[in-house]
Amino acid sequence: MTKRLLAFLLLALPACAAALDRSELAELNDMYRGGKYEEALEGYNKAIAADPSDPWAWYNAGNALFRLNRNGQAVYHYARAFTLDPRSPDIRANLDFALKQTGQALVPDGVPAALHYLYYLLSLDELKALAALLFWAACLAGAARFLMDGARPGVLAGRAALAAAALLLLSLAWLGARRTSPFTSAGVVTRAGGTRMLSGPGENFKTYASAPEGRLVKILDADDDDYYEIGLAKEGIKGWALKTEIDRL
Repeated sequence: MTKRLLAFLLLALPACAAALDRSELAELNDMYRGGKYEEALEGYNKAIAADPSDPWAWYNAGNALFRLNRNGQAVYHYARAFTLDPRSPDIRANLDFALKQTGQALVPDGVPAALHYLYYLLSLDELKALAALLFWAACLAGAARFLMDGARPGVLAGRAALAAAALLLLSLAWLGARRTSPFTSAGVVTRAGGTRMLSGPGENFKTYASAPEGRLVKILDADDDDYYEIGLAKEGIKGWALKTEIDRL
């Protein structure tokens, strides 16, 4: 499996980005295939600027960054792509591979892969849209039940309202569960060599830990102008790190 993923990372061309037309994409693909990763990356970054909601622009940039040995930035770009399109097997595979280079994994130990896939079946934006749709469906069906009280269509509308309400509660519970995701209120250490974790927001505080390059961290406090308070869940520690050394998801 690892060999297959490595071959994919090294040999596969970037996927199509919606922000690029065919000629632009072909030119960037030629650059990527020819080993001109910096030039290709510049083009993919332009695609990101043109459409930050395009997961394939982030994914393509992640591929170029990985080939440039900028693993922290590659993890960040793959993670951004994953949050936009968590169902893509290509994005999942490359994110997992990049995470493993820093001692992490997309699927935590002990969690069935199928359950993890279902947990991320929809993006947060899709979940929010689904919840809004179910809310209005429940409201409209409830109103129809009230207006057609006693008639058969009214009974059916009442059942539809109950079903929509039940699904709405389920979607809200799903949204709540996703708040604990490693990709929610999180960032990636993108500084080469990692970042220092200080006991407070300033150089006058002591360094007592560090977070390696490419590490996913929880952002606990972002109010300071220059520092994030970050947490490392696995180690159970927290500290303050420069915002310039962490890219927020």
